[in-house]
Amino acid sequence: MKLTQLKHWLKGSHSQTPKCILTSYAGCSDYLMEVEFKHQLEPLKDDNDEMLHFQSIEQVKELLQPLGITSVTLRVIDPYDEFSPDGKPSICQEDMTIAL
Repeated sequence: MKLTQLKHWLKGSHSQTPKCILTSYAGCSDYLMEVEFKHQLEPLKDDNDEMLHFQSIEQVKELLQPLGITSVTLRVIDPYDEFSPDGKPSICQEDMTIAL
C-alpha cells in the first residue's frame, strides 16, 4: 500500500483505523511498516513503490500521528532458533503495542 493511498483511506474513512505493524528484524538497524488491508498485511511504500524504512519509532510517530493513528504494533522477529522457546523459528517473534 502506498503512503498516499493510506492517507486517502484515513481521510475518507470514518471507521476504525487500520492496524499498523512496525517490524524490526534481528541484526537490522531500521524498521519496516505494514498496514492490515482486507485481513492481509501490505508493506507501506512511497510513491516510487519503494518500501518505507524508519530509523526510529520517533520517525514513525511523526508520520502517523498527524494521520490520526495513535498506536502501532511493534513486531520483533529473531530468526535464530536458539532463542525460540521450543526450537521452532516460526515462534521467534514478539508483538507489543506502542502508543504514539
